Amino acid sequence: MKCKSFFRIAMALCAQAVVVSAPAHAEANFPTRTVRLVSGLGAGSSMDLVARTISPKLSEMWGQAVVVENRVGAAGNIAAEQVARADDGHTLLVAQTAIAVSASLYPNLRYDLRKDLKAVSQLTAMPHVLVVTPSLPVKTLGDFIALAQSKPDQLNFSSAGVGNADHMAAELFTTMADLDMTHIPYTGGSQAITAVAAGDAQLYFPGLPVSLPLVQAGKVRALAVTSSTRSTALPDVPTMAEAGLPGYETVLWYGVYAPATMSDATLQRVSDDIRKALQLPDVQEKLRGAGIDVVGSTPAQFQAFTNSEVDRWAEIVRERNLKVE
Repeated sequence: MKCKSFFRIAMALCAQAVVVSAPAHAEANFPTRTVRLVSGLGAGSSMDLVARTISPKLSEMWGQAVVVENRVGAAGNIAAEQVARADDGHTLLVAQTAIAVSASLYPNLRYDLRKDLKAVSQLTAMPHVLVVTPSLPVKTLGDFIALAQSKPDQLNFSSAGVGNADHMAAELFTTMADLDMTHIPYTGGSQAITAVAAGDAQLYFPGLPVSLPLVQAGKVRALAVTSSTRSTALPDVPTMAEAGLPGYETVLWYGVYAPATMSDATLQRVSDDIRKALQLPDVQEKLRGAGIDVVGSTPAQFQAFTNSEVDRWAEIVRERNLKVE
């Protein structure tokens, strides 16, 4: 009897130890219900296009619905905070360059990018396009820089909001070209580029999907792309370096993050499947047709990239003395 009692006690203790040591969200059969992809940009944005292109592919792989939820505001920080606090094991964040900027730009964020979120995979990258109002008497990047230097504080640049990727691309440009221009933030990319087409702002740095139709229609004039190589979607438009600003390079990137509570095993599964989805021929064809380059990285690669982006933009925020009003 003593041996049996001891055995039962030992088994009970072992069972308790297993429960305690198991990760909070070790989902052996992930997913077991609907997965939410929370996006910080609105429907119709290029990031929304990417999310809605891969979500049905993931749904097919996982046998569960994968829904995209748009939570717009504060340069994506409303969405990021929501996901950072999620503990259901089935919520993911789709974010863009702005999330790395926010780490230094917003002094009172209610989440910590490096502590509360885990990098899953970088989805895509694409160049910004420097576009100007067609009525401006400039044909090249050099022409625009000369004009802006001759009219300090008289020209405006638009953006989709303070701290967004297009805003920071312009801040990097004005820093490197030593220009004094006025920032006019709008509530979205479509309004920002419409302002340039109408002449209410003179310069904007949209992503390719937003700018391509207006460039092709002659509504705005493209002077350069911000990547290190020319875009196949705009092969006649030079890079910033080719156009006369060596060392300038930045891309608009999208990526997926998970709450820190997600187990490493589940995180790896999600990352692997996202990369499989990105390699599907129809996914690549759709995204590349919009001027978006597919990336697909491991959690370690994307975390290292995130860290480097946080450090890079923190320097620009300090140099430009940028603040959220």
